[in-house]
Amino acid sequence: MSAVAEKIQNSPASASDMLRRLYEKGLIEDKNNITLTDQGSFLAKLIIRKHRLWETFLVETLNFKWDEVHTIAEQLEHVQSSLFRERLERFLEYPERDPHVDPIPDKDGNFPNLSIILLSELEPDKNYVFRSVDTDDKGFLNHLDKGLQLGQRWVIIEKEEFDMSVKLLEDDKNEVYLSERVAKNLNVCLSEHYKSNNLSIKAGFLNCFLYFFRIEV
Repeated sequence: MSAVAEKIQNSPASASDMLRRLYEKGLIEDKNNITLTDQGSFLAKLIIRKHRLWETFLVETLNFKWDEVHTIAEQLEHVQSSLFRERLERFLEYPERDPHVDPIPDKDGNFPNLSIILLSELEPDKNYVFRSVDTDDKGFLNHLDKGLQLGQRWVIIEKEEFDMSVKLLEDDKNEVYLSERVAKNLNVCLSEHYKSNNLSIKAGFLNCFLYFFRIEV
């Protein structure tokens, strides 16, 4: 309970009361833990869906940076209109990942099954597309904003055995050098498996649970 309270920046007593109300609404299995019921899981995925669609809109349409959109999306995700949500998704051409590369569930709560691979684990001479970041560290995202963009097509030219840095050809134009630290936090997919509107990071159960604390329970 203390870990949950710390995560949501509230007291253990308040966290316990929130769990009790979630239990009374049939959203968790037991008021002493955070195991979601089927109903609770679906509602959490719906809120995640709205949040990530808004993050995608803010980055792709309004040119916000990756590290700027989370707080704004928390405010916008409370819009209840399903028609508005459907039109927003259509406007964005049905993205499967948000700018932080978290998967976006569909209207039925199903997450896309997308195959991604760490850049640092790949071998040269194949075509890949940059589609996800394996960290939400603000400094790292700011570093990427200096040149790398989701959706870029890369060919690995060589990997340096001494320091495991990677040399890339970007969009058949520019050569780019990436350190091992950067390469270990970038996910790619094979070019033939990519849809240009896809944005891609990881989704955890605790994040799913925490979304409930931004709605009235």
